[in-house]
Amino acid sequence: MSPGPVLAPAPGSGPTHPAAPTAGAEVATLVDSSIFVFRAWFSRGEQPDALGRPGGAVHGFVHSLCQWLPALPPGPLAFAFDTSLRSGFRHRIYPAYKAHRPPAPEALRTQFQRIREVLDCLGLTQLAHPDFEADDLIASLASTARAQGCRIDVLSADKDLTQVILGAEDRLRDPERGTALARADIERRLRIRPEQVADMLALAGDRSDNIPGLAGVGPGTAARMLRRFGDLNAILADPAGIRNCRIRGAARIAEQVAAGGDDLRLARRLTGLVNDIPGLPSLGTMYPRGARPGASERLQELGVASGYGRRLLAIADALHRRSPEAPAQVGVGP
Repeated sequence: MSPGPVLAPAPGSGPTHPAAPTAGAEVATLVDSSIFVFRAWFSRGEQPDALGRPGGAVHGFVHSLCQWLPALPPGPLAFAFDTSLRSGFRHRIYPAYKAHRPPAPEALRTQFQRIREVLDCLGLTQLAHPDFEADDLIASLASTARAQGCRIDVLSADKDLTQVILGAEDRLRDPERGTALARADIERRLRIRPEQVADMLALAGDRSDNIPGLAGVGPGTAARMLRRFGDLNAILADPAGIRNCRIRGAARIAEQVAAGGDDLRLARRLTGLVNDIPGLPSLGTMYPRGARPGASERLQELGVASGYGRRLLAIADALHRRSPEAPAQVGVGP
């Protein structure tokens, strides 16, 4: 474990765009698994599986896999999960972080574990970390993949993950809703660069994560400030300069920034994604490895209906056949 989390560079501290991938570059597909599990849970509830256990989340997630796994581009593939929402580094430095969210019911927690076992059976990399969230895992894996010439395909609808879409060919996709955001789309939609998203969230707050932000500052106002100053550090260095911004309540906001620098720095630690978590799987071990021996029987034990199980096994083997040979790698994390 490193001495402490290393946050993504502040906007303006590095190149505006990472190096472009080479022609025909592989795509590293990184899945924010929880969003698809929660969708399945809320749509199917405690629908029982063949063994009488709550199984709606498993069934719905498996259905999703059958829909969009075959269409993924060739390349490394990893599914990231959250296990640190009450004990990660963000909660330690700010106990109110996500404290308003009720804990997941036991029926859902057990299905999360079964879903991770399903992915293991299929030879697909799944990982979690006791100190970092799935978004951090995705940011760290993306950083490694980008350095090796891959373009990045993040499967999620989480606004926080716009921070990962740094290359012109990277995408933030929701395969179930048919949306795909490139860097240029994010810049048009938010009026800031992806590198500035964490600063925007620190200034405006993030209600979904219980991060307060500045009073009277929403995403639009924060974006205007960032377009003028560049990043949060520049704003903190010159609070009086906010008075020259063409925003409502500029003088009041300037006073808040001058008095609340420490709060804003803390908020930025919460909103920024960690992009260099040590000990994660290497890119070469993230290729689909094909179904494990005995996978058919184990999938049934995990609550996967036989028809879906056969479909998943065929998909897993097809993904493996188009991947380079790689050493066996089990799922990582608790």
